Amino acid sequence: MECCIVPRDRTGPQWPVPDRGPRTAVQAVQQWPLMASEPLWRRVAAHPDTLTVLWGLALGVGVCWPLLGDRSLFLLDWVSGPHPPLPPDVLYGLNGGLTTGLLPALVLTVLVRVVGPPATWVPLLVVFPVAAAGAGRLAAGRRPARLAAATLYCANPWVFNRIYAGHLTLLLGYALLPFAVRSALGAAERGPAGVLGPVLWWAVLTALSPHYAWIFGLVLVAAAGVSVVAGGTGAWRALARAAGWLAASIGAFVLTSAYVLLPHRATELPTTVGSTSLALYRTTGDPHLGLFPNVLGLYGFWRLGPGPRLPKQVVTGWPLVLAALLVVVVVGFATELRRRGDPARRRLAWLLVVVGVAGYLLALGDQGPTGPAFRWAYDHVPFFALMREPQKFLALLALADAVGFAWGVERLFAQDAATAPAAATTTGVADRGATGGAPGGAGSRRMALAATAVGIALPLAYTPTLFDGLAGQIGPSTLPPAYQQADRLMGDGPGRVLFVPWHLYESQPFTGGRVIATIGPSAFRRPVIAGDNVEAGTVETQSTSLRSAYLQRLFAHPGTQPFGAAIAPLGVKYVVLAKTVDWRSYRWLSYQPDLHLVLDDATLEVWRNDAYAGAGTRVGARAPVRRLSPVAYAVPPGRPGTATIDAPYQRGWRLDGRPGQPTAVGTVRFELTGTAGGLARFTPWGLVQVGDAVSGAAVLAVIVGAVVDARRRRAGCVRARGHRR
Repeated sequence: MECCIVPRDRTGPQWPVPDRGPRTAVQAVQQWPLMASEPLWRRVAAHPDTLTVLWGLALGVGVCWPLLGDRSLFLLDWVSGPHPPLPPDVLYGLNGGLTTGLLPALVLTVLVRVVGPPATWVPLLVVFPVAAAGAGRLAAGRRPARLAAATLYCANPWVFNRIYAGHLTLLLGYALLPFAVRSALGAAERGPAGVLGPVLWWAVLTALSPHYAWIFGLVLVAAAGVSVVAGGTGAWRALARAAGWLAASIGAFVLTSAYVLLPHRATELPTTVGSTSLALYRTTGDPHLGLFPNVLGLYGFWRLGPGPRLPKQVVTGWPLVLAALLVVVVVGFATELRRRGDPARRRLAWLLVVVGVAGYLLALGDQGPTGPAFRWAYDHVPFFALMREPQKFLALLALADAVGFAWGVERLFAQDAATAPAAATTTGVADRGATGGAPGGAGSRRMALAATAVGIALPLAYTPTLFDGLAGQIGPSTLPPAYQQADRLMGDGPGRVLFVPWHLYESQPFTGGRVIATIGPSAFRRPVIAGDNVEAGTVETQSTSLRSAYLQRLFAHPGTQPFGAAIAPLGVKYVVLAKTVDWRSYRWLSYQPDLHLVLDDATLEVWRNDAYAGAGTRVGARAPVRRLSPVAYAVPPGRPGTATIDAPYQRGWRLDGRPGQPTAVGTVRFELTGTAGGLARFTPWGLVQVGDAVSGAAVLAVIVGAVVDARRRRAGCVRARGHRR
């Protein structure tokens, strides 16, 4: 019965102070009252996670200290101005039916509106103590080993690149990944109850970033395989048990992900997904060493500029530092895979070897020995196109490296067990590595200090530019006052704002020229139309929006018609021109007869569209079309003919059963044969609601099941205690 974590007997060299708590489940139950009698501060100080959490917090402060204060953090894909839409459009499935990232979007929006600018950098700070605790706990062992795992897991090139790119929700999932992996270890042997923990973690990680559907899914496949190999029963029986567990886990995960899976089937994706995307986001090689060593060093992020200056461009001889790290990692795994007296830790080692190697190969994408298989999966496996940027798979290699590095440090700096006997206490608290080697004397303490120094220094030497805001490459920003002035001037009425220059990414003066995603959608209270053209390499845009294509034609041929009248069908009441990058190419706005300049500042201009006529039109109608919500418009009675609404066209708009059709400007048109009015709805919103209900019920069921299972196991511990006495 698995009611408590039963520590493993370890043979061979080790530090003298054990870090594994009580030796049996019965002893654990017997020691609970004694542990509770200790002062709280002593119990907290003696807990093996305390030091790693504090060290992770110190790493986080070292990275984020330039950001601390009442200013905002704007990164490439992490941009939240003072007025993020509440609720966000992703709630309704308006982004091509995609509802991924719903939970972090809601949380960030609420935090920004309540807390203000600090809400933009706090998630980055939180990543480090959580990641440190998870990596340290997964590595287990004594405190030097835990600190080594925490340091390498928090400070590596993969984390560096993801910070610069603003992939903070991906990093939050990365911080939680060790806890999720720990839940998967041995879960297949526990029967139906073994599904609960891994599925709950799978759902949480996927809610943070959809890529974890595949990243952690790979962990579960590996865990099932390891359980077959390590199982004590017959091979076929173990295989059947593991296959049943994996199938049940996938089925439960599908239910928890219904909010993602259902809606987008009723409409089209907002961007094209195909060979162009695979080529654009392909993992890159080092100009001198090539692809394979570069990826092995946790590099290979597809975006090469502008910025950042990578750690390997600063560290002289970085391949030698990488080689030293990998030698320690190999020593760690070799030691654990040969260990016979600790089956649980050996099983973890095999699991990490499998996912580390698989993560490395998959991070190569359609290159390398597994390239054809990756390309086949990309083209044929449903939803695998999510991994169009395959370098994200390196999160698994980073975790395997961190734990293997901790084990290697532990092995290389251990003393002989005969000269450094393990300490034992009556409470099971003081023996958790608080001192790192008191019973072994000064020699043991020196070895522990040496292990700690190497376990910390080597990873930091490999990625030294992580700190001080990535060596000054990111910093806090303040939105210019003109944005607030423009927002007050425009108010929060129904008309939309067209934000130009038309770029998805652009450098901004208030970020010191650093490129970030467009600030427009979260800078004002009104709905904003902003650029969605990726402009990466030779790819101008991957947007499938007909409205965006129409606007780009207008920008390419200005002056062919009054611009205000041309954008009025889009529901645009104001045009905001930010004075950045190529803003002077929009000077033709000054000559438009139906645009009226209402604000001219050093940072932006605001034009009112005098041709704005509301949210839509209906032939012969006496009342205007009214926008009731982002997914519903009230169309008034009128003559038979057409009615239009200013929503961008997507498949799924219907009015009294009639499907909407695209207009020439990229909005939605309905053909009406009668005179009655009606309600135009975005029908995928109904699927979103169904998906939310199914996912919510599934997650609740998993949580309840996990709580019931935990109580059952605890009751088993109490019964075991009674039998022991």
